[in-house]
Amino acid sequence: MKNRPRTCLGCREKYDKNLLLKVVRIISSDGVKEIKFSPDAKLQGRGAWVCKKKECIEKVKKNRTFERVLKANVTENIFEELSCII
Repeated sequence: MKNRPRTCLGCREKYDKNLLLKVVRIISSDGVKEIKFSPDAKLQGRGAWVCKKKECIEKVKKNRTFERVLKANVTENIFEELSCII
């Protein structure tokens, strides 16, 4: 399979996935939606990508883009984890 570029939800630029941060929606067996940060980008599930720039993370948070794309509530903890990486 080709390694196709992913689009950052903040700046809408395309990057190789090793330059982006991945947030994943996982649905458990009882139907509960859970949002997790995938530091190694290996978690399975519906993914959303943002680049490692503070401006992009802030834009995604302000516009609630993760919630819209993943169709689930995103807690403040996710943004704290992303901010620690940059």
